[in-house]
Amino acid sequence: MGVDDQMFSEFLTSENLLLIATGLVILIAVLIADRLVRRAISRYSKRLKLEPHVENIFKLTARIVIAAVGMAALLSLFGVGADWFIGVSALTGAAIGFASTQTVGNFLAGLYIMISRPFMVKDYVKIGDVEGEVREITINYTKIYTPTYNITEIPNRKVLDSTILNYSGKRNIIDYSFQMGFPHLEKITNKKLIEECIMPAIDKFYNKYEDILPKKPEMSMFKFDRLERAFLIRMFFPEGKIDAFYDIQPELMQNIANSWDTYKTEEI
Repeated sequence: MGVDDQMFSEFLTSENLLLIATGLVILIAVLIADRLVRRAISRYSKRLKLEPHVENIFKLTARIVIAAVGMAALLSLFGVGADWFIGVSALTGAAIGFASTQTVGNFLAGLYIMISRPFMVKDYVKIGDVEGEVREITINYTKIYTPTYNITEIPNRKVLDSTILNYSGKRNIIDYSFQMGFPHLEKITNKKLIEECIMPAIDKFYNKYEDILPKKPEMSMFKFDRLERAFLIRMFFPEGKIDAFYDIQPELMQNIANSWDTYKTEEI
């Protein structure tokens, strides 16, 4: 019998086998507990109608607690003292902090966003240069469904460093505005431009989508200088139908542009 075989035989004592089996049981119990708790949180979140980001906070907290309990149980099983566990945890935390400052920053920023709630899931927002519907708020990223029908993930640190414009007002309605400018023409007064060009295009658009739109689009004067006059077109749309919004919002802009081209040609 060789030395290696002898050492292996000494290791495979009933006591060591019992420790290994117990350790495996603890690991399996931790995995099962994590899955069961996450399912329970999802179930009760739906019942209580909690926001997705609040549900994520509960899931993350539960996972951390379960992992900590499992680690403590394993260390206790193998006779490792609590002082050693605390020392290793502190050292590991410091190493992670130095090695992944960006990740930790995103994590903390994500927690702050979930608590302060500058926007909610399904809100229509503009974060920096990114505009769209908030699909998910995770610990590291905020996911935005953009007008190009794609998902953009913004690091939460960048979210906090950016200007946030929230178009979602009360009663679950998107209150969205966009600008349109028109050059000055000698024969076209401001009143005629509004009454005979812009408003007819808005009326036609509203009549077509009256069953979808909660309110008729509005317009107001936004800018007047030596180069052009600009108007702010204000459009209202229900939340939860963002694909339809992306489809028809450009249509309103196009209707006004087409109306202007036709009207300008006839007047000149």
